[in-house]
Formats: sequence, C-alpha cells, structure tokens
Amino acid sequence: MTTPPDLAALASDITAHIGYVDVVAEGWGSPLPWSCQQILEAQEAGDDPTAAWRDEVGRAQERRYHCAAPPQVGAAFVFGWYLQVVAVPAAYAAVLRDWIPDVSPAALRFDLDDLERYPVAESLGGDSIKRVTHPQMRLIEARKAYEAHAMRFAESYSPGVKMSSKQRFGLVRDTWAATLDSARTSVLGEPSRLGLRESCCFLFALPGAITCARCPRNRKNALSA
Repeated sequence: MTTPPDLAALASDITAHIGYVDVVAEGWGSPLPWSCQQILEAQEAGDDPTAAWRDEVGRAQERRYHCAAPPQVGAAFVFGWYLQVVAVPAAYAAVLRDWIPDVSPAALRFDLDDLERYPVAESLGGDSIKRVTHPQMRLIEARKAYEAHAMRFAESYSPGVKMSSKQRFGLVRDTWAATLDSARTSVLGEPSRLGLRESCCFLFALPGAITCARCPRNRKNALSA
C-alpha cells in the first residue's frame, strides 16, 4: 500500500510556486471561514450563498473605479475565483509531484482578502488522495477531479445575471487551462501556451478599463477589422 504524502509539505510546495495564495493543510490553525461544501450544498438547494461575496466585490470595484460596477462583473469574478480554489491544488500538485490531492467540496476551504475579496488562502483536506506516476495520465486524472467539483458549481451558480452556457462552462475550461499553464511555467519553466479565452470577466465595462489580452472580444474585433 502506498503511503499518502504529507499534506502540509505538498501544500507548502504549491504555495512556494504559486505566490499569490497560501495553501495549507487542513489541520493548520483554525478552519478557514469559507467552506466549498457549504457553498455548493446551499447552491444546489436553491440558495445564493455567494451573494454577500459578490456584493463585497462590487463595493471593492466601486472604490477602485469610482462608480457602481455592473453586477455581471462581480458575478464573473466570484465564479472564476471559486474555480481557482479547486484548480490550484489539482493542477500544481499534478505538475509538482506524483499525487492528486482531494479537491472535492468537503476537502477545500478558503479565505478572502480583506479589501479586494479574492482568495488569499485555502486549505487541503480529505482522504481521496491518489498517486498517478504517469505524467499525462496524472494530468487527465487531475482535470477529472477538478471538473467533478467545478461543473457542480457551474451548473448550480445563480448570481442573478444572465449567463450563457458558453460563459458558464467556458470559464470552467478557461480556469483549468490558465492554472495548468501557470503551474507549467512556474515549475517547469515552459513558455505560456495560452490563447484567447472562451469566457469574459466583463472588466471592460468599468471606466478606464480595457479588454485583457486574452479576452474573447478580441476575436470578434479581429474578425470585424
């Protein structure tokens, strides 16, 4: 029987390479305040557990841009940030080691930045840790684990704004692609392979903001030029 890895050591490795979020083992300190399981179960029961989070993001954007942010901006940001909580440990662990950590809703908790309200810490737990020694098979299994959680969130997410299936499920794919690309560039030194996104963050709707380099609107602009 293969002995599972030390979760604290795995979390420390991910933190060292990602830089913008602290990943810790579940038993480290007090439990982080946001539970993926509680959020997902509430959503699937028809509630809106991220409403307060979206409101806080909207207020942060209003402070930054000095005007009220359209609700679709906060809806897209919260959606993407939640998906990153799931994608980060799956993608980085698959690139760093032979292990795929448990990224089920019950295994993940996170905390948010006090002002901007993006995730700054997350904890790993659970007992569904798998060892896959073949690199390509490990990436396939890591993506499956991510999508099992991410698709449940995407299907039940109801932020009160219109969201097309391309936006909803495109963001699931975009988040995995961007997180895996980040892991490969930071850990292996590979060049970025990312193209245009399928989904949009709608940041361009705020005063002075422009479309990002990978915005899908750039595809439309190129075709109409």
